[in-house]
Amino acid sequence: MKKTLIALSSAVIFTLSSANTEIKSEILQDNFQVTLEWLEQKPKSYSRDFFIIQYLNQNDISLEEAKKAYDLAHKKTRYIKDAYKKYNKIKASNLECYQASINELLKMNNEKCIALGLSLKEATQIPKAKLAKFIEKIENYPTLKKDLNIIYNKDIGSESLNYGYDNFFKFFFKLGTSYRYKNFDNNYSEEFINKLATQKQFEMLVRYTIYKKNRLQNLQKSLLNTKNNKDLTPNVLFLLGINAVNHNNDEKAYYFFENAFKKSYLRSDKDKALFWLYLVTDNKTFLHELSKSFHINLYSAYAKELLEVPLENIYYDIEIPNTPTKYDIYDQFLWMKVLDDTKKNLDENKLKKYETIFTNENTKPHLAFVLTRFHKYRNHYFITPFKDIVKDYSTYKKVLLYSIAKQESLFIPSSISFSTAQGVMQIMPFLSETIANKLNENYNIYDQFNPEVNIKYGSYHLETLMKQFNNNPLFIAYAYNGGAGYTKSQFKQGLFKRIDKKYEPFLSMEMISYPETKEYGKKVLTNYYVYNNYLNPKNKVRLSTIFQTLVAP
Repeated sequence: MKKTLIALSSAVIFTLSSANTEIKSEILQDNFQVTLEWLEQKPKSYSRDFFIIQYLNQNDISLEEAKKAYDLAHKKTRYIKDAYKKYNKIKASNLECYQASINELLKMNNEKCIALGLSLKEATQIPKAKLAKFIEKIENYPTLKKDLNIIYNKDIGSESLNYGYDNFFKFFFKLGTSYRYKNFDNNYSEEFINKLATQKQFEMLVRYTIYKKNRLQNLQKSLLNTKNNKDLTPNVLFLLGINAVNHNNDEKAYYFFENAFKKSYLRSDKDKALFWLYLVTDNKTFLHELSKSFHINLYSAYAKELLEVPLENIYYDIEIPNTPTKYDIYDQFLWMKVLDDTKKNLDENKLKKYETIFTNENTKPHLAFVLTRFHKYRNHYFITPFKDIVKDYSTYKKVLLYSIAKQESLFIPSSISFSTAQGVMQIMPFLSETIANKLNENYNIYDQFNPEVNIKYGSYHLETLMKQFNNNPLFIAYAYNGGAGYTKSQFKQGLFKRIDKKYEPFLSMEMISYPETKEYGKKVLTNYYVYNNYLNPKNKVRLSTIFQTLVAP
């Protein structure tokens, strides 16, 4: 079935040759409304999930219809679950269990109700005498009984492993922050750490641990004894290297970064490891190797700058015939077909077909994407579309907006993320609705696929962030992705406090705790560097100068 769908999608794409008129997408029609039948005709994807959410948010559908739509979901994300929540009500009998206090649960003889109402986190907070009574009451729930016995015996966090590796990780993650700090900040043996390192949950353990600058110090030091094994990913090896840097152990850091480099598949990951090998050794051999990278990222661009090697294979525009096309830039599912069709076998003939489809300014971003894939990501397209929309913006605003939009969506208007962010600027629905209210405009969620509306709203949001973060492109990027509150919370952890400390600001960049936000910021800053030096040639900026400005406001 999958092969048939892909073949059909390719056929559909290639019939979209140049035509004489533009078309208006169905989702931008004034009377458009998602129906169950419409959803059933669309392929399983995050795009369809977005429309499932819009369907579930309607007030005129039955429980049966809601259930059918929910079952169509590609992934049961929290956004899908939240929309379905009003149809999936907890049974009254179970609700009573969830809402019961500890003392009320203790008086019950209903094992099921106790199992539903008593969380492991709550179990850590009650006196041992009461906990013992709960243990007596739940004979038919052996897993919960075993967990409560472990909590009762205070065996959590020890090396005895009487309760197994899986339970070690379960208790580490589920019992709450304060309990974790109290019971898991131990000096673990090298043997124990390396047994943990063979488990799937180890990477998450490392993530939870290394970003706590003033917490879990003993556990962090124990992680220095981790040995490379076949199960360790390049990413976890790199994180262990950053942990070693934080503990002033450059020798261990070198070990982890070297193995991260060897295991990495992506060029960007190899470049990141190379850069840190250079930092911890001051050996310019690594810098020279990094400067040869075909990939443009913060590390390779900085290496080229230091060694006065120019950036190569950058294209700021693409030649097009600028003729009308029938391709619907607002159609998420048509774009999905392009994504699928260009994954493999993208040869000269297929490229020529796309060059007859993507023929005008509106489809230039789509052609840039296809060309990037065709050239195996060795050509870098820093195009500047939507010139009519941004023509009145300041140069700085244009640079910032292009830097963010390139990272968010590659300028594709129909883009939808798994978290339901929309359009060129990937704005979340709650934010776009808030902005519409502030601008005193009527709100239609599907208007966010219109670049003119979406960029206007993105620009409005950027103005707010520019004021909050003193026009600092990296900090604005963090806030755009992770939120202003989250970004400020990272500053409170001591990040970007001083620029003159060893390894700064690079260490602070790696200590941003949300992985997506961390990498997003670095990519946007790279885009900013390239776009500024193209759009603002009289005021070109060096990365080394930008790095000097990375001090928390």
